[in-house]
Order: sequence, then structure tokens, then C-alpha cells
Amino acid sequence: MISLNHRTKIVATIGPASNSPEIIKQMIEAGMSVARLNFSHGTYEDHAKTVHLLRSVAEDLDTPITLLQDLQGPKIRVGYLPNNAIALEKGATIDLVPLFAFNSQPDTVPIDYPYLAEEAEIGAKILLDDGLLELTIVSIEGSIVKCQVVEGGQLKSRKGVNLPNLTLKLPSLTEKDEQDLEFGISQGIDIVALSFVRRAEDLKTLKQLLTAKGSDLPVIAKIEKPQAIANLKEILDQCDGLMVARGDLGVEMRPERVPMLQKEIIRQCNLRNIPVITATQMLESMINNPYPTRAEASDVANAIIDGTDAVMLSGESAVGNYPIKAVQMLARIATDVEPEINFVNNPPAGNDETHALSEALNAIDSILNLRCIVTFTSSGYTALLASGERPQSPVVAFTPNLEVYHRLNLIWGVKPILLDREVITFEELVTQAETLLLQRNLVVTGDHILIMGGIPTQIAGGTNFLKIHTIK
Repeated sequence: MISLNHRTKIVATIGPASNSPEIIKQMIEAGMSVARLNFSHGTYEDHAKTVHLLRSVAEDLDTPITLLQDLQGPKIRVGYLPNNAIALEKGATIDLVPLFAFNSQPDTVPIDYPYLAEEAEIGAKILLDDGLLELTIVSIEGSIVKCQVVEGGQLKSRKGVNLPNLTLKLPSLTEKDEQDLEFGISQGIDIVALSFVRRAEDLKTLKQLLTAKGSDLPVIAKIEKPQAIANLKEILDQCDGLMVARGDLGVEMRPERVPMLQKEIIRQCNLRNIPVITATQMLESMINNPYPTRAEASDVANAIIDGTDAVMLSGESAVGNYPIKAVQMLARIATDVEPEINFVNNPPAGNDETHALSEALNAIDSILNLRCIVTFTSSGYTALLASGERPQSPVVAFTPNLEVYHRLNLIWGVKPILLDREVITFEELVTQAETLLLQRNLVVTGDHILIMGGIPTQIAGGTNFLKIHTIK
């Protein structure tokens, strides 16, 4: 049985280092709640195998796993280089060319954006590989953009390209994204993340596409562009969740701005009760080392103190040497930090029965020292509201809806449990809660639990009662 020791959820990117039954099993047991499938890499055959593997292992462990499809978005990347890498020397001149013009000439780098020469400006800065390498545009000759190397180093194939001084005419949703989305829907993914969101219209475009495909998938907006910061309020009004993608955000903007931006973004999400993921370089050194730096441990702890719903591993779990240890470390940090936090109790977002009842959770929890808070939910909304109160007790969400069961595993402090049938009466709700909690060793005789639900049960959003119950 998966423990309820920590409330902050752990998102782990699945890649070559973690794509095996045994490692995935150990990562879930260590605390992985969400598996991120990065559609910037891999074939459909690879992703289909990964989805099947994740679902199979989670079913064997009788625990949910949320599948997060991360669309590539309008990401500009270096093409494939001879021998997979090229050395860029400081002061040297190199040519950036579109893929169709690349012929493996020395000091030439292919770029998968065909309009770079049209939109480039002399003197503009170009950053490669998350800003580790820096170029300055010195001239433009036809389709060739000539650059001088300001900060050199080893450039590998498929590394990212950022142009912070240029406003590019990139679509929010590429043709590849649309094809990937259709594939993801066919595979039963639970949540989709849109990369490089710049404005609310980007999310509206994706949601319209989902509606046209008959899907109601929740949409996460990845915040990694200056335009997204400028339009944050409008983006929050449209998204179902948000990711603070600190890698590209720190490249596109000054790195020193990222910490306070992270805090403000998380605060705004908490105010609106929108789940938020903090991502990128959380335990970067654990790609090669079995333990993180003290600074990385503090970084993770601060994100948790800020109120993030989830923390995310990227290369640490996708290509690193210690994917299981990285998940374990996040879980250990969360377990240590969470009991010391006095979370802000934000005012309710609505004046209705469900919001009023959720506001009462913390008062009851603080007096009775509850073992857990139980919600019965068909849409997931009641569990989301309970989580938003940041109670000291974990939230156990019973639902008969398989999609909701999977999606709720991203939400802070929520442990979803799938019901095999719809529970109809009040008495059945109480009996089911006690029976299933005892079966899963989540309670013992004498424990106090708080049950939150709605009668009649079939009405979505109809939460209308709280019941304090003692396990007999």
C-alpha cells in the first residue's frame, strides 16, 4: 500500500533510464504520482509501450498513476550534428542554417526553424542548450545567419535554441503537437501540457481542438516565456493547471528573476485553487550523483513551502544514473518539510455550499486531529477544494470515475481510491468509507475521519454535508 507520508506530489519524466517495469515499480513505491511523457523525444511506438507499462505496473500496485503528455510546442532546436556534437570556441564564427540547407560543412549548425534568417536582427543574442552557450548575430546572408561565439562549449544535437530579443511568429500549437495530441488521446493520457504558452488564446486554441476531438482533458500551461508573465492573469483564467518551467524561463529572462516569479506564480495558483508544478533542475546533480547538493535540497524545500502542488524531475529520472534515488529524495524532503509549514488559508472562491463546507475542514481537523478527510466525488471538484484548504490531514478521494481517479493523483494531499460502483445512500457512503480505509490499512479502530460528500450522489458539484465519523 502506498503511504500517505507526504502531500506534495512528485512528477517524474520517463526516459531511457527509467523505462523498465522494475524501475517504474520502485519509483511509484518511492512516491512518484505523475509520469511525464516528453513528446519532444521518442516515437509513437516508444510512447505506447511506456503508457502500457505504466498502467500495468500501477494496476499491479493498486494505485493510480497520472499520465502527463508534455507537448513539444514551438520549441526551436539544433538539428542532428555530425558525430552528435560540435565544439564552439569563444570568438569563432559559425553559420546557423535551416535543416534543408545543412550539408555537414565545418562550423555550420542546423536549426529546425526555417524562418530564422527572415526574423533575425544583427546584434541579437542567441542562446543554446538552456543558455549555457551564447551567440551574437553578426550578419545575415540569404538563409544563413552568421554568428560570433560569445560563450563557447560543446554543443550536442537536439539542444534547445532561445532567441530572447526576437519576437518570432511561431504558432502556439504546431502540426506535430496536433498529431501528438491525437495519439495521446488514443492512448488514454490524463492531462496535457502546452509548452511556450504566451497568451490566453494559446490555451483557447488547444481547448477548442480538444472539444472538436470529443475530449475534456485538463490543460496545463507551461510558463517559460516573458509574454506569459505579462499575461499571467488571463492565462490563469483559461488553464486547469500550471507549470513553472524554470529552465526556459531562466534563459528567456534573467535567472535572478526566477525565484520571485516562482513564488508569485505559485501564490496566484493557490489563490485560484489551480494545481501548480515546479519544474526543471530541482535535483540536477543527481543525474550523475547519488545525492543532491544542499542548495538543491533547499530549492525543493522552498518550492514546497511556497505551496506548490508538485515538484518535477526531468533529466534526473529520464536519463540520470539514479532515477529511484531522485524520487526518494524528493519524498524525503517533502516528508520533512511539510509538517513545519503553516499554510495560508485563502478565502473561498465561491459563495456556495461546497466552498462553505470546505472552509470548515481546517477548524474540525485542528480540534479532532483527524486521521484523514474523505471526499466522495464524481468530477474531482470536491477533492480539489479540500486540497486547496491545505489541511494537516491527508485527503482520501473516493470516485467511481476512472478518469477522475487518475487525474486526482496530481493534486496536493489527495490519495484517490477507485470505487467499483456508484454509492447511492448516505449510509452506504459511511459504510464504504470505513470498509475501504480499513482494508487498505489507512485507519485503525478509534480513528476520527471527516466525510465530505453530497446526497443525492449522482449530482456533480452537489456537495452538501460533512460527517465526523469514528472508525469502529
